[in-house]
Amino acid sequence: MYAAIYTRNARPNAGLFQAQCADCKRLAAESGFEVVGEFHDDGHPGSGLDQLLALARGGNVSAVVVRDVNRFGRAFDAFGRVMTTLDEVGVLLYIVGEGRLTDTQRSVLGLMRVLTACGTEQPRRGLRP
Repeated sequence: MYAAIYTRNARPNAGLFQAQCADCKRLAAESGFEVVGEFHDDGHPGSGLDQLLALARGGNVSAVVVRDVNRFGRAFDAFGRVMTTLDEVGVLLYIVGEGRLTDTQRSVLGLMRVLTACGTEQPRRGLRP
């Protein structure tokens, strides 16, 4: 099975980039995946994320590995767009320190997204509405 890695830093930082890559590669190996693509953005998610999603849409990977969901952007809608794409093509999401994102975790994040859209207060775990 094949996986792709996505990393992102707020600004260029070689040390943080290398640490993210190492963590993601370790999780991919522990989960039995061969890494076939590594994508990175500095600042806001951009061309690296676009290339990752294109690879997923092409059916070339069965999993995406990230250090944390904030790598996709700090807004719920950014995470939601990524998850919608991955769900549509049947690609699993693995998060360092968590493993595979379960259906229950997806449901909770989805509910938090709906509450945010309604203007309801929600607990913060690093994602901003």
